[in-house]
Amino acid sequence: MRWKLKASLWGGAVLTALFLTVWSVWSSAERVPKRYLESAEQKWRADDYLGAVREYEKITEEFPRSKYVPEATFWSGVLYYLYLNDPQKAVDALEKTIRLTASTPKNPHALSARRYLAEVYEKKYGKLREAISEFEKVMELSDDPDQTLESQFKIGELYLAQGNTEQARTEWDLLVKRDPKSRWAPPALYRQGSSYFIEGKCKEAVGFYQRLIAEYPDSDMSPFAKFRTANCLEEGNQVEEALKAYRALEGQYPNKELLEAKIKQLEKGAPKNANAGVPAEEPVSEAPGPEKIPARED
Repeated sequence: MRWKLKASLWGGAVLTALFLTVWSVWSSAERVPKRYLESAEQKWRADDYLGAVREYEKITEEFPRSKYVPEATFWSGVLYYLYLNDPQKAVDALEKTIRLTASTPKNPHALSARRYLAEVYEKKYGKLREAISEFEKVMELSDDPDQTLESQFKIGELYLAQGNTEQARTEWDLLVKRDPKSRWAPPALYRQGSSYFIEGKCKEAVGFYQRLIAEYPDSDMSPFAKFRTANCLEEGNQVEEALKAYRALEGQYPNKELLEAKIKQLEKGAPKNANAGVPAEEPVSEAPGPEKIPARED
């Protein structure tokens, strides 16, 4: 019995030693790609974008099995898109990131790759259908409610850009119903109203604007909804009501110059198109995208 115990202990010691050896080798193998990753981040922050890409590419070329390869590939794609003006290389890298993380499609880098890919398709190639498809995939895979709602908001904007106004309205309506307390609900209501406003359907537009003002009085979108409501009053030749609405926006509306011009125009009794040269202000709708600077979790 004693010899069996010794053999068992010896076998356990061997397995432990083997495990420690394998772990040590694996750990050492990841040290170099990790250093490359850190070096890339330093170069990025120093605005050496080509240098950063080269450090990321060292990881994929020299250590193709490293756990850091998907991350390095992703950030290369971001750099090619945002800083190096090479959308095709950006698409290649972002698509590769998605392939590399196929077994874990909810991986943060995989989801961010899809969001950036949608942006490249839209802004660099005008491929709105492809952009919609990527955002739909994010909605399907993401466990982050805000990311899901952001994607649906963007899908609405893309449908509007395609000329499919009804589907755009449907997306924004579904968004508000999905989570009326989210930060995306007020912009979605505003966009629904504006989709009617640009068609000259002020009655329908004002309905959405008034709902936004009533349900989200503290929203950043509220002054824009009030301004558009005043526009509609002006279009309906309700000059006194429009002037009162514009004046009530003083100190609230971001575009002070445009508001002052509107007030002066109506005070002077000028025709409502006398200020046609002044652009009608639209709130910035750029959705907050993925992080622009690497943030890693080792």
